[in-house]
Amino acid sequence: MNAKDPEETFLERVQDILDQGTENLGTRTERRLKDIRGQALLEAGEKRSWLLHPRRWVLVGSFAMVTLVAAGLFFLLSPSTETLPAGEIEDLEIITSQERIDVYQELDFYRWLGSKDDYLRPNGKGL
Repeated sequence: MNAKDPEETFLERVQDILDQGTENLGTRTERRLKDIRGQALLEAGEKRSWLLHPRRWVLVGSFAMVTLVAAGLFFLLSPSTETLPAGEIEDLEIITSQERIDVYQELDFYRWLGSKDDYLRPNGKGL
């Protein structure tokens, strides 16, 4: 035999008590509840404002999302029409070339070495 769950037993008892309460309503209360229900149905039957209608918001949100995705893809995938200045092209060549990368890693040293040439005399001796 299956024993009933205590919670299930409690819920059944509460349901029975509530059912008894609705069966013993007076005619005045029943009439008032019917009037309230009818009024609520009439108000629900009236057309809602288009701003409050959920289907409209779903439609507007979907359209906005599709528009944003299309604009993003258009700008992301469109070819660039800008031309790079000469200095940036040289930098790009340096970055993309695989040759002589060690020279660029020691670039500060070579710049320092180049600045020391200014202090040398034509015969190669310092001041």
